[in-house]
Amino acid sequence: MGLDDNFSEYVGKARINNSMAGVLDKPRFNIGDVGIAGIDVIVIVAAIGMMVILDQFVRRSRLGKGIRATAQDPETASLMGVNPTRTIQMTFLIGGLMAGVAAFLYMLKIETTKYDVGFLLGVKAFTAAVLGGIGNLRGALLGGLVLGVAENWGRALFGSEWRDVIAFVLLVLILLVRPTGLLGESLGKARA
Repeated sequence: MGLDDNFSEYVGKARINNSMAGVLDKPRFNIGDVGIAGIDVIVIVAAIGMMVILDQFVRRSRLGKGIRATAQDPETASLMGVNPTRTIQMTFLIGGLMAGVAAFLYMLKIETTKYDVGFLLGVKAFTAAVLGGIGNLRGALLGGLVLGVAENWGRALFGSEWRDVIAFVLLVLILLVRPTGLLGESLGKARA
């Protein structure tokens, strides 16, 4: 009996944690024939709330106007009194906070955490942003909805093992056909 035998069970459990198993899945209710868990409602309401708050923040707040001005033209924004460095720092802070809340909600939903749990989600988020139009907040929302519908439709058509392949194929097709995305505009029109 060596160290490998003594620590193999311990090391294996350290990589996969199931600390949240079944906490919020218990209360279920039905809408027609579909059973809905409490966590599903929490995740959907939180996601919609986060999106509305972020959209209104970017559209109406002083920092949001600074973010949009810096994104359009950093030099002109600085001439108008916006500190582009500070604005970019705050943008990354807000993005990190939103990603942290989304990761927490995702962890509640899947009830398992690993070191690579977010890789595929990052690729799908990038696909949604490209699909909607890079730099367009509402376009990213639309891109995420289109991606989700396409994945579920493809899963029903081809089988569930092809779900992730559909996201990659959709990304390649969008980059080939319309690189600016659904709601994006060409760089020439944006600068004019």
